[in-house]
Amino acid sequence: MEVERIATLEAFEAERERWEALERRDPHAMVFTTWRWLRSYFPHARLRWSVLAARDGGETVAYLPIARNASPIVRELALGGNPTADYTGMIADPARAEAAIGAFADAIVREPWDAFNVGDVNDPRIDTLVRRLEDRGMRVISTEGTECFSCALPDTWERYITESISAKTRVNMLRVERRLAEAVPAFRISEPSAADVDAHIEAMLLVNHSRQGGNLRKQRARYGPLFRDAFDRGLLRMTMYWDGEKPLAGGTAFVDADRSYFGLYMIGFDQAYEKLSPGKGIIGRAIRIAIESGYQRFDFMRGAEPFKARYASEVTVTRHYRVLRPGLRAAVIERARPKWLDLKLAVANVVYGPGRQL
Repeated sequence: MEVERIATLEAFEAERERWEALERRDPHAMVFTTWRWLRSYFPHARLRWSVLAARDGGETVAYLPIARNASPIVRELALGGNPTADYTGMIADPARAEAAIGAFADAIVREPWDAFNVGDVNDPRIDTLVRRLEDRGMRVISTEGTECFSCALPDTWERYITESISAKTRVNMLRVERRLAEAVPAFRISEPSAADVDAHIEAMLLVNHSRQGGNLRKQRARYGPLFRDAFDRGLLRMTMYWDGEKPLAGGTAFVDADRSYFGLYMIGFDQAYEKLSPGKGIIGRAIRIAIESGYQRFDFMRGAEPFKARYASEVTVTRHYRVLRPGLRAAVIERARPKWLDLKLAVANVVYGPGRQL
C-alpha cells in the first residue's frame, strides 16, 4: 500500500468522487471529515494542511487530513481539521482501514516533526493510529478527555419538549421568545438566504464576540469565509434573533444531511439582553429547526458546559493525545513548551481580557 500526499486545492478537488464514495461506506464518517466541509475549511485553515491518501493497487482506500504549524523551530503536526473542527477522524474503506492505518503511521514517522497533537478524537481508528505510532517508538501522552453532549431527535417538536427535557427546562426555553417579543417591539427571527447570508454571518460573529470576547478581527478571518463556503455547500444552518436591524442572539450549526446530523457549533448573544435569556431561546429554536427539518441527531459538539445536559443526555468523550518523537531536540522543546504557553496565555489575557484559553 502506498501513501500519496495531497497538498493543493486542485489536487483535493480531483479526489472528490473517490472521497465521497468512501464516505458513503464509512460508518465513522462525520461532517468534519466530509469532502465538502474540508473543502470549505482548507482555503482558510490556520495551519498548513495536507491529506495523506492510501492507495492499494491504484485504488484509494483511505484519507487522513493532517496539518503542520509554520514554525521552523517548534515543528508540530496536528490532525487536519484542528483547531477549528470540533471532532477529528479519517475516511476509509472499512475492510481495509487497518492496513491503511499502518501505512499512515509509517508515512507520519517519516515526516519532520517533534510533536504530533492528536486532539478531539471521535474516531476509534485514530486511537489505533496513535497506538501504531507508539509501536514505532514514539512516546504518547494522553490527557483528560472532553465530554460532548448529543441526543437522538424524535419525529416531532412536541414529543421532544414533553419527553426529552424536564418541565423546568421546557418552561424556561419556551417562554424566551414570548418575553423577547413583549420586551423588544422590533423583535424578529430569521435564517439566512443567498441574498443576505453575509449579513447574517457578520451578525453571528458580533453576538458571539459580545459573549466570548477575544479578537473580533481574527474571528472574522477565521470563521467568516468558512461559514460562507459551508453555507454555499449546504452544510450550514443559522438562526438569528434581531432587535430591528441590531443582532440580538444567534446560533450556527454544521449539518450533514447524509448522516441526518445537526451539530450546533456556535451560539452567542448581546450582553445587553442577557436578562431576557436569549441563549436559551436560540438553543430551543435550533433544536426545533433540526426536528422540523427531519434530522435525527442533535449534537452540542465540543465542550462539557453544564447547560448542555439539560437538552441532551447522551455523552461522548473525545480523546486527546500528544505524540512525541524520541531524541534530544524534541525533549528540549517539550521541556520549554509549558513556559512558552504560559507566556502566550498571559499576553492574551492582557490584550483580550481575562478568561482566555489556548
